[in-house]
Amino acid sequence: MRKLGTPGFRRLFFVALAAALVLLSFHHSLLRALGEFLTLSDRLEKTDLVYVLAGDFLGARVLVGAELGSRGYASHVLLSGGKYQNSYQGDLAIGFAVEHGYPRTLFSAVRLRAQSTIEEAKELRPVFERMGVKRITLVTSSYHSRRAAIVFKSFLPEFDFFTVGAQDHVFDSASWWKTNGQRSVLFSEYWKIFGTLLIRLAPWPTPGV
Repeated sequence: MRKLGTPGFRRLFFVALAAALVLLSFHHSLLRALGEFLTLSDRLEKTDLVYVLAGDFLGARVLVGAELGSRGYASHVLLSGGKYQNSYQGDLAIGFAVEHGYPRTLFSAVRLRAQSTIEEAKELRPVFERMGVKRITLVTSSYHSRRAAIVFKSFLPEFDFFTVGAQDHVFDSASWWKTNGQRSVLFSEYWKIFGTLLIRLAPWPTPGV
């Protein structure tokens, strides 16, 4: 054990201090990079369909998908979701978009039973096949966009996916570490990305991914 005051201890102390100062200087950049990795927005291209992932109770995804459709990036916008109270999320989403001035004819809804993004992707294979689409724009929340892209491209490799993240107040990649809720979102997304990759390597059931 090195004694206090010895040259070896002093060198170790200054190395540790320098490392701590470097980490302190760059820790905001590192934390921000962790948040930004979760967000993914591909270059906008015309596709056969805009698909808005289930689970949007705030409307950000719906309005981004509706805007893409209205600007001609696809001729149709498909909204999804499971049962919610006496209706279905997709049907409610269409009503929300129409209330914001988008034409009802732009949309259709699909009713899902999925409890995870992986289950959602698997349920959509026959839907996409029936619609005859090949190139699909995925619209989801910004913090979910990286994982959604990994899931859909892994489990539905016969389709071409382009991902667009919708920004909302649930997660801010530039300051996520400041609140418990946003920290939980980040840890959950990274854990589920890890779980998705494990499933691809050794496909056993993993609920909630």
